[in-house]
Amino acid sequence: MTGVYLGTAWLAGIWLASNFNWPVSTWFIIGILGLVGSLFAQNRIGLRLGLISVTAVGFGGARYITAVPAITPSHIAHYNDGDEISLTGLVIAEPDVRDRSVNLRLRAETITLPDGVETAVAGDVQARVFRYPEIEYGMRLQLTGRVETPPEFEDFSYKNYLARQGVYSLMNLPAVTVLAEGQGQPLYHAIFAFKSRAQAAINRLIPDPQAALLSGILLGDDNGLPPDLADAFRATGMTHIIAISGFNIAILIAVFTGFAEKFLPRRPAVLLALVGVALYTLLVGADASVVRAAIMGGLYLIASRYLGRPTFAYSSLFWAGWVMTAVNPFTLWDVGFQLSFAATLGLMLYADPFIQWTRARLLRRLDRRTTNQIMGWLSEAALVTLAAQILTLPLMMFYFRQVSLISFPANALILPAQPGVMIWGGLAALTGMVVPAIGQVFAWIAWLFLAYTIGLVRAFAAVPGAAVPISVSPTAVLVLYAIIAGLTWLAKQDQVKRREVIARLRRNFSQRAALSGSFLGLVLIVMWGASQPDGRLHVAFLDVGQGDAIFIQTPSGRQILVDGGNYPSLLNDRLGRQMPFWDREIDLVVATHPDADHAAGLAGLFDRYRVGRLLTDGSQMGGTAVYDAVLSAAQAAGTPIHRAMAGEIIRIDDGVRLEILHPGPERNDANRNENSVSFRLVYGGFSLLLTGDAEQAAEAAMLASGRPLSALLFKAGHHGSDSSSSRPFLAAVRPQIIIISVGADNNFGHPTPEILQRAADVGAAVLRTDELGTIELATDGQVMWWQASP
Repeated sequence: MTGVYLGTAWLAGIWLASNFNWPVSTWFIIGILGLVGSLFAQNRIGLRLGLISVTAVGFGGARYITAVPAITPSHIAHYNDGDEISLTGLVIAEPDVRDRSVNLRLRAETITLPDGVETAVAGDVQARVFRYPEIEYGMRLQLTGRVETPPEFEDFSYKNYLARQGVYSLMNLPAVTVLAEGQGQPLYHAIFAFKSRAQAAINRLIPDPQAALLSGILLGDDNGLPPDLADAFRATGMTHIIAISGFNIAILIAVFTGFAEKFLPRRPAVLLALVGVALYTLLVGADASVVRAAIMGGLYLIASRYLGRPTFAYSSLFWAGWVMTAVNPFTLWDVGFQLSFAATLGLMLYADPFIQWTRARLLRRLDRRTTNQIMGWLSEAALVTLAAQILTLPLMMFYFRQVSLISFPANALILPAQPGVMIWGGLAALTGMVVPAIGQVFAWIAWLFLAYTIGLVRAFAAVPGAAVPISVSPTAVLVLYAIIAGLTWLAKQDQVKRREVIARLRRNFSQRAALSGSFLGLVLIVMWGASQPDGRLHVAFLDVGQGDAIFIQTPSGRQILVDGGNYPSLLNDRLGRQMPFWDREIDLVVATHPDADHAAGLAGLFDRYRVGRLLTDGSQMGGTAVYDAVLSAAQAAGTPIHRAMAGEIIRIDDGVRLEILHPGPERNDANRNENSVSFRLVYGGFSLLLTGDAEQAAEAAMLASGRPLSALLFKAGHHGSDSSSSRPFLAAVRPQIIIISVGADNNFGHPTPEILQRAADVGAAVLRTDELGTIELATDGQVMWWQASP
């Protein structure tokens, strides 16, 4: 246990140095004095260990002081909060892609000051740039803008957060010029390329939000999760299954060992699990937090499972912490490090006792066969992950300021499905990159587990009081850990006297696999049948915030998507709710015009779905970066691009037709809204008019054309702006219902009072996505039904 004491002392030295501004020489003197004293205390083991611990404290403090950079003119942070500069640097980490922006980590190389003087600099910069054009790892960039000091907020210091990662400077939306590509480490290029292929395979095979969840679990990229679903995971205390940390590695360890031990002896099974953890680490990008979690999880496997020496496991864990903080002392404050460390320690302390205790209690009341069946349903993954949670709970309460009251039942029902998610999802991703047809079969099975997970998370999150806000001070965290330590010590006294655990009986794996496979196949067939077209026309005005996205399914199942909103994650989630899980094809996509609130969501669509045709207003490359990305994605996917022209009619096989009303041959180069693709959808006695962001000039052109404009439903132009939906136009349309696709509390004042008054004047009812959520309607061509869903 010497490693435990020395590791703890080293970490304490780092923490003390961060609070006491002593010079590095003072810390070295403390360390040397402790070392010299230990040489004279060789016969007194306790005193010697204490003095060596003092040495570790001193050297830990010295390491922290030497890691704090000096902000001189040769460091980029020296130029914070000054004039605009041009900075040249290399992208040294995988870009963090969000819906509308990308966070980059740059290693600064040179700067050019306003007077034209170029000077070499060092240090890392966090830069937030626009989503498009795409930036990749290894690009050398020139950024032009202001370098700023990271801000400090009332309840969070972004400055300290970045400083612990060695970053002291920010750039917000600078002008970007790509100077070179393919720089950086070849290994990371290979890892990120593999990860990108796996991500593309997942997106092609599985709809969202299930694909976004699987990407978070397998690849560590949860940016695609819609905000409401991410909130539901937090409220239910289930974020550990999508955060790559000790939790995730704990599940992975349970999956690999539980599977391997069915066929192999203990030690070969552990070796196979180690290989699986290593491959997973590479798959998710091998960033620092994942490597830390993998190292700690690997130590648990080697010490507790392979060597059977739990005391060695504790020392190994603290030695691992020493190595990580010796490389980067700021790791101590990394939340991921703290959670991984606590989770791994929890595994070592509680995992085996939980399994033993549960099995022993069941055996007292049930026969062996029933006990084995219950343990199989409960799964080792659930118990192992519960063990990992015990020591992380105080940290999660402190950092995330809430405690989930629904967490235990949620974990009990959701965690047993996670081995299925990881096994079938992993097989789908790997085989989907090579043989998509086989990967699709695995993906359908994975979808069942993913849909089950999401359904339960949303159901538990809807329970009143599922999450309770809580404010926990550092002192309270220490008290909680003291209580946990005391209870653990008491439990260990009984544990020493327990007999060895009864060996786990090998279950009839082949029989269970056949039964499970038959059940899953039956579920898939039933769900496939339930998702077949019902012979009606369906139109859904998707709630995508401040933007437009309309999904149309014809009576025979043909599908049309009109615009994609501003946020790819929201569009993908909404499409996943509308389309059958097995359907990866959209017949027609209409991009009404290049504005981001209509087109941004479409850029990633062509990687996920086979799109039959893209209908546009005729805008070409070079207009906006977002629209360029849409056209480039369509061209790369081989999707035909067609310019809409007033007067043409697009007939769908089952009686649905699109009557194109606008634009005509002449384009309005001064206002691209006026070029919006506008059309009338007709099916039997039902009609719908969509005009994108067309304003009054475009409306006047449609009125002058003499083509039919009347429609039962009309989607208000430009989100309810008074520059659209003019009185003459509404008089010609004569709608009974006006749909307004608009974001809640938007900055544009949409819909304007004038538009609401115009709707009232023509006697039309108004339905708004900001108030109702997604608005869905169905019609057989004679009768129409509608409903709203949040």
